[in-house]
Amino acid sequence: MSTWIDDYYADVDAMRLEAFVERHSDDAAVVFGNNPPAVGKEAIGANIGGFWSMIGGLRHERRNLWVVNDGDTAVLEVVTHYTTKGGAAVAVPCVSILDRDADGKVASLRVHIDLAPLFAQIGAEQADQPETVTA
Repeated sequence: MSTWIDDYYADVDAMRLEAFVERHSDDAAVVFGNNPPAVGKEAIGANIGGFWSMIGGLRHERRNLWVVNDGDTAVLEVVTHYTTKGGAAVAVPCVSILDRDADGKVASLRVHIDLAPLFAQIGAEQADQPETVTA
């Protein structure tokens, strides 16, 4: 049986940005790691789209899910498996808290994650790239 969390993360793992953004209320707030909140669909799309443009892919491996508040609040513990554009695999633990509004749209997403291992790998891959010289 599919739940709203399964559907939500299916869009995330497939990196379907438009579908992901549409799952949020117009004034939703997304806080990813230690970044400032992205408020509203346009900001959410820009921030998440910018992040997704730096990686090759991702997949969430569920560890635990707690759903409370009549099903409108979820706490999800996962291991997020990232693939860099260079093909390296980086796995990091993550806990996300999601709240839905009365219309079933996500009004708040708070992602607690340390992306330092991912960015270190991305940086190492970029450092290995030969410099391009233009005349």
